[in-house]
Amino acid sequence: MRLTSIVVLALVLCSTIASAQYTGPWTYQWDFNTSPQGWSVTAPGYWTDPGWVPSAGPTLPDNAPSGGGNGNFYLPDHSVATLDVTSLNIGSGTVGGQPKNPFVFQADVYIPNLLPLTGFDWGYPGNMIDKAGIALWGFSDGYDPVTQSKSIWLFGDIKKGGLWTRDSNWDNIDHYTWWALEHPHGVPEASWWDRWVTLQLDYGVTTPGKWSAWAYRPFASPSIPAGWVLVGNGSWDLHPTGVWFHTLQLGGPESWTQAQFDNVKLYVQTVSAPVPEPVFFQLGALMGMGALGMLKLRRGAWSR
Repeated sequence: MRLTSIVVLALVLCSTIASAQYTGPWTYQWDFNTSPQGWSVTAPGYWTDPGWVPSAGPTLPDNAPSGGGNGNFYLPDHSVATLDVTSLNIGSGTVGGQPKNPFVFQADVYIPNLLPLTGFDWGYPGNMIDKAGIALWGFSDGYDPVTQSKSIWLFGDIKKGGLWTRDSNWDNIDHYTWWALEHPHGVPEASWWDRWVTLQLDYGVTTPGKWSAWAYRPFASPSIPAGWVLVGNGSWDLHPTGVWFHTLQLGGPESWTQAQFDNVKLYVQTVSAPVPEPVFFQLGALMGMGALGMLKLRRGAWSR
């Protein structure tokens, strides 16, 4: 009975750790305070240079400052910021004969309230981060690296105020969490958004062999408390043979938004590094305790 309890506890512990969002450490960080820091930006987006963009942020179509400050990327409709990370060999499996490294990619996204403008889906006070967010572009084992580049992303979806993630490298299955970016019923729409949220893609780090998408919202929705939410309420298999991501992307080429992006972080776990220790080392310790308990029980029986 004691051993059974210990095994159950170990499995619960593993499940809890594996399902939690990644919190660090980080291998690379970009704050964009003084420059684009190597990232490229497509128009109409731009780096909000503190030398000329007001501290309240760029002026939006409602003729008011965004509230998102400066020293970040303003990426309105159809604009993106990208960074070439080919040399980091991030991904999964083996591509081109070289093992790829699991990773976590995260960014903060500012969602402005665009009242008094109207005409948005569902009567929202703005266009949220529709088809905008974080993404990575790469190619899979067996794919032509020039013509067959595909992506994984975590975007907003204004259709139901939700978040949407998909790995288009192989399974092309959409995973949604509806209403995640709404506010609770009864909150005046003038109080919606004007806040930073955090988007995270975890590709094989927290749960080896699986990828997941997370979002932190400092406000509650009608059905989801404030804080971190697991988008799609699950994790999914990595590419079965291998994928190599060569580009990080903020924004979206088909986006409808007035969002800003900041505080980008990337963790790269080299393939020679051990699996994150809490899952397996703690499980080993608990199983060891169980074995020790059984040994003590047997010794007690022998002494009788």
